[in-house]
Amino acid sequence: MEYINQSEPYQTELRSERRIRTILWILIPVIWVLSLILVGVAVYIATKPVRTDDEALLDAIRDMRYCIRENYYFYDEDEEKLTNAALKGMASGTGDDYAYYYSAEEYAALQKQNEGNFVGIGILTSMDENGAVRIIDVYDNTPASEAGLTAGDQMIEINGVSYEGLDLNGFLGNVIAEDGAENTIKVLRDGEELTFTIVAREVHTPSVSYRMLTDTIGYIRVSTFHGTCVQETEDALKDLKEQGMTALVFDLRDNLGGSLYDALDIADFFLPKNHVITSLRSRSDEEEKFYTKTDGMDIPMVLLVNGYSASASELVAGALKDYDAAYLIGTTTFGKGIVQSYFGIPETNGMLKITTEAYYTPNGVCVHGTGIEPDQVVELSEEAQKYSITMLPFELDTQLQAAIGYLETH
Repeated sequence: MEYINQSEPYQTELRSERRIRTILWILIPVIWVLSLILVGVAVYIATKPVRTDDEALLDAIRDMRYCIRENYYFYDEDEEKLTNAALKGMASGTGDDYAYYYSAEEYAALQKQNEGNFVGIGILTSMDENGAVRIIDVYDNTPASEAGLTAGDQMIEINGVSYEGLDLNGFLGNVIAEDGAENTIKVLRDGEELTFTIVAREVHTPSVSYRMLTDTIGYIRVSTFHGTCVQETEDALKDLKEQGMTALVFDLRDNLGGSLYDALDIADFFLPKNHVITSLRSRSDEEEKFYTKTDGMDIPMVLLVNGYSASASELVAGALKDYDAAYLIGTTTFGKGIVQSYFGIPETNGMLKITTEAYYTPNGVCVHGTGIEPDQVVELSEEAQKYSITMLPFELDTQLQAAIGYLETH
């Protein structure tokens, strides 16, 4: 009888099973360890700080500052200068023509200037096409007026520096605008050369001038919406009414703008109560409306504007035109229908000015880029354009003449 060994396959099967079990016992801890590693990696990735664009920018600035500090041959260790330059560059990089970063000192000086106060001698000048620098206004109660300078004087030398070959800013930059500083000014008056010694001090420049043009027509010019312009305008209106004013020429030519709130207050003088003066729209499309608070005066009125009537001037002009509160004469305004706001930078005590809103007239028109068309277009001659509005002779001021003519016939 043939014997058949049946144990061999069985034993082989047992050995295979043992190997599988051994492999499994080896794999289970390995898998467990790998799982822990994978979980740890996932947690690390999830909790690892993400590098932001802000951090990259700050690192770039730090690297550049370090490179300048370590390698620039003429480095003078003025870290504040580098910081201010970096912040000014960032403001410029926005592409906003009106964005600007002011250092703490620059902003303090700007505030004084906007208040109508600054350290100087108290004159307003212009340069003609021949390069001659003429005084077009001497403010009252200033070193210049007390020394005897007058409008019309041609300035030929400041502290030993001639005007020849210099632009206006380059020439006027020779005035020592420090409190108590002596300045020697040479002028030409009626062919005679005169020399004045003028001591600089803090002076106030008015924003408003006014007078009676006829027995019944008053005239007010607002040069800027800053400082005490609201109170000055109110005082002018009161004085002119006492002098018999029954019609008004309101001059905003060459007024480049200023404070939104000053513009609102001045528009309030001429509009009925609870009327929309303007509305502002921000990036979020939120709209804020500003209303008149009082009943303004209701008299025939001409508003003079030109291509240098901008921003706050256009806000006032747009409101008065939309409500037919004034008849506009002149040329199309500048076309700046946007508002800038100031934001503090605590680390430097500086301020960032940047465009934040667009403004709209009561009829819902944004004048940005287009300006406001006057009701009657009147151009100035080439001869008249050689003068500032302040010094423009009446016989050349066709716009003012047209304003008087309109009021006398209406």
